[in-house]
Amino acid sequence: MTLMFCRILIAVVGSSAFVSGADPDSLVVMDMIVGERYVHSTARFDMSEESGRAWVEAIVDNGGTGDDYDGYTLRSKVQNLSYDAQTREVVYSGQGSRITCARVTSSKFLFVTRTDIKSTGRCELSARLERRADDDGFEYQANKHLVVELRTTR
Repeated sequence: MTLMFCRILIAVVGSSAFVSGADPDSLVVMDMIVGERYVHSTARFDMSEESGRAWVEAIVDNGGTGDDYDGYTLRSKVQNLSYDAQTREVVYSGQGSRITCARVTSSKFLFVTRTDIKSTGRCELSARLERRADDDGFEYQANKHLVVELRTTR
C-alpha cells in the first residue's frame, strides 16, 4: 500500500498542462497512475473557506460493495482555480476571463453544518481511466492512469 501511495504521489504529471490538440477551453487538471483494481472514477470541485482555495477532487473505486469496496480520493491543485469567499463561488480565471464553476451553500441543522458545492454548468469535469505505456527512462511500463479534464463554457 505504501509503495502504491508513493507511486501515485510521484506520478502527478502535467497537472496544469493544456491538452494538445484538444478544445482550447479544455485543460487536463489531473493525470495520475492508479492501481489496476480501480474501475470507476468521478471528479468534483472542493474548497476551503478558511484558505480561499479550491481544487479538484477525484475518487476512484473498484466497483465492489460492502466489505469488497475499495475507494481512494485524490486531490489536485488547479492553476487559476480559486474560491471567492465574498460571492461563495468556485471560480476559474483563465485566458482573460472569469468563469463561475460552482456555487457554495451551507445549511445548519442542530450542531451540524452541511456545505454543498453545486455546479453552474459552465465548468465540466470529466474523469476517465486509461491504460498507457509510460517511459521511466529505462523501459516502457503499462500503467492505468486517472485523467481528469476541465472544460469551460464562456
